[in-house]
Amino acid sequence: MPKKNKIWRWTKSNAAKKIFSLSRWLHIYISTALFSLLILFSFTGITLNHPQWLSTTKQADTRTLTLPQPIISDWADNRNVELDALLLAVREQTGLKNAKTIEQDLEIGEITLDYPLPAGYAFISIYLDENVAELEYEKGNVWSVLNDLHKGRHSGSTWSWLIDISAVLMIFFGLTGLVILFQQARYRKTGLWLVVGGSLLPALIYILAVPALN
Repeated sequence: MPKKNKIWRWTKSNAAKKIFSLSRWLHIYISTALFSLLILFSFTGITLNHPQWLSTTKQADTRTLTLPQPIISDWADNRNVELDALLLAVREQTGLKNAKTIEQDLEIGEITLDYPLPAGYAFISIYLDENVAELEYEKGNVWSVLNDLHKGRHSGSTWSWLIDISAVLMIFFGLTGLVILFQQARYRKTGLWLVVGGSLLPALIYILAVPALN
């Protein structure tokens, strides 16, 4: 038996066949589950690298919110305000939740809420003595939002988990593809050389072409 065939003899074992079968199953279903996210992250990787290609204009505006009567009455009678009820009222009128910062100065009757958003922000100033709540916000267009979703910027903990989970699944997608390659005797040698070349090329470009401080 030729020496090179002995090296790959393990690929014919029953255990290897089970691993190859499982890898194909994982490879297929991970790729289908991640199809949309792969397209999203690949496309936004290009748009982030070439921001001049797409318009990233933002819309800024202000509007007045209505303070519910129970909150106004509580403040007028007790100089106190139920913060949870206030946050719920803001959420019902704006859809905003999970403020990053909440600052209260009840001596002057002022509360501020800060909501960072992908490609924008929302800032609410509440003046209890005047029964006024002002919303100041800035919203980016769809490209700006997608770019910030790619970076996970101001996108919340749930989206952050989505990025982490999809990244882990992409690692499995790549590894299962490599395992499947071992079974393909016809393409194995060329495929492994491409793996080596594809791994070394980014490192070489970094060393030779990417600015760095010594």
